Amino acid sequence: MQHNIYKSLGAYVPEHVTPTTSKVLSPVKLKSAVDAANLTEMWNMILTLDYGVSTVKELPQERQDEFLNVMSLLLQAFDR
Repeated sequence: MQHNIYKSLGAYVPEHVTPTTSKVLSPVKLKSAVDAANLTEMWNMILTLDYGVSTVKELPQERQDEFLNVMSLLLQAFDR
């Protein structure tokens, strides 16, 4: 007989709402990795068009984290 143990995981939040990455890079290391992968134009385009700023430092902390997380996910996707 199988016994299943269920834990309460809290409220479910889809990953597309709050994406997570397995490796968290500092903004400087992430920018270097983006540059090395020839994704600098994508970095600038997303920052300018989606966030309306020219540098990451102009964003509030929460939006910075969101942007860096998006870029980390894109870097992982293009790195495959």
